[in-house]
Amino acid sequence: MNLNLKKFDIFYIIGLVATTIFMILELIFGFIELNFTFLIFFWTMKVLSGFGLILTVANGILWLLNRFTEKFSKKHVQILIIVQVIVPGIFIGYSIYSIVSNLPPATSPTGIQYWFDLLIFIYGLISLMLSLYIIPLIREEFQEAVDTGVIKRIKSGAKKLGRKMKKSYFSWRGKYAKVQIQDQMTLGEVLDIWRNRFAVYLLIPIAIGSLIFTPLAFICIIFWLKIIIFDKGEPKFYERIALLISMIWITTISCLSYAFDLVFYTSIEPFFWTIQLFYLVGILISTVIFINQFIRLKGITIKKIKEEIRERRAAETEENSKESDKSK
Repeated sequence: MNLNLKKFDIFYIIGLVATTIFMILELIFGFIELNFTFLIFFWTMKVLSGFGLILTVANGILWLLNRFTEKFSKKHVQILIIVQVIVPGIFIGYSIYSIVSNLPPATSPTGIQYWFDLLIFIYGLISLMLSLYIIPLIREEFQEAVDTGVIKRIKSGAKKLGRKMKKSYFSWRGKYAKVQIQDQMTLGEVLDIWRNRFAVYLLIPIAIGSLIFTPLAFICIIFWLKIIIFDKGEPKFYERIALLISMIWITTISCLSYAFDLVFYTSIEPFFWTIQLFYLVGILISTVIFINQFIRLKGITIKKIKEEIRERRAAETEENSKESDKSK
């Protein structure tokens, strides 16, 4: 589908002007209640932060392996792998607990707990927006998240082949930590790619979530349409700047609303506990992707599992038979 860019530019300007006028009129007269949609923004951020949590675990294990490569034996590496598989389950359990404990009529935190929750919330939101939107937009890398071109696929294939060869070499040398480092790099890369893709795909929920600021919603929707639907490649400079400003604005308003109980937050406060549900969704999705990739890297298949079970049963039967013969 082709766009006439000159007409598109005119359309973009008219759209921004029209949505700005609508926002001003809505804020003055309040003829449409849009505050509730702000909750959708927090839902979206929680899905992405759930992804980030599992990614942080994978990167943390990678750091440990790099830091203590020569000191880690095969047993140490196996323990790290087991911990890495168990930790997402702990996060899932804690998320369920958070949902239950925050159900109405839960009491609002006070004192030190209030300031701790406030700092965690603000830090989490700002770091997420910086890593997923603001910095990639400044570096002109944001749209690369959905790029599936031939060159990118070739590079990805070459990287996988290179890591596979390194794994074989390190395994032969008995360098088990270095073998796992190759897998950790792949796991972290896969999770990061998926999170960045979701950052692009979830521009629509962010647009709906910022609908009270209609120009921001317009900017997000048009950017998403141009990348995903129209596949026009590199967005124009002014489109990136507009989206960058939109993300900075929505982040600032979100932090201020939560910190100072502005109307944007107080109107949705009774439903704020629901964001924990989407945090759980983000953790579950990233855990499924992580486990799936982990199984593929380790070469675990249903056929191999059945064969191993069959071999163990055969060995146990043979051992029992020998013990029975000895008793006779």
